Amino acid sequence: MSTRVPRRDAVLRLRQLLICQQPFAYCDACLAFHLDVSRDDANAAALALSSEAGYARERRDCYGCRRTVQLTSMSIGKVNTAAKLR
Repeated sequence: MSTRVPRRDAVLRLRQLLICQQPFAYCDACLAFHLDVSRDDANAAALALSSEAGYARERRDCYGCRRTVQLTSMSIGKVNTAAKLR
């Protein structure tokens, strides 16, 4: 588990990616690729976002690499997308 503090822009970009790609979810490695950040930064952003209402960390198949791992996803129907894009 990372103790790294996520960059605010990485969290914002992750939120936007998940909103646009809903209902698909991605592992930290695939998030790092999509966000063009290190895997540690992607993990820190994912952990920060998963503590917000409407997001979760769960074991599922990653839409990017198809591995079954811990990943970040949206809880469908629980996120006000207009508020999250601010």
